Amino acid sequence: MTGWAERKAKEWFGTPEKKMRLLQWLVYISNLYVILGVFILIYILYGEHLHALWDAIRSGKL
Repeated sequence: MTGWAERKAKEWFGTPEKKMRLLQWLVYISNLYVILGVFILIYILYGEHLHALWDAIRSGKL
């Protein structure tokens, strides 16, 4: 007799279509984290310059 977790695993991930759908979601979510990380890295490296550029644009000096 199989355990509850094993039955649920077969129910959730049993067919290849379900496995591929799960893999697609995992890739999608990880891609979002990578994109977010790139924006955070740009902000960390160039945040002061971006603020100065934004202030220049808003004041009309640029």
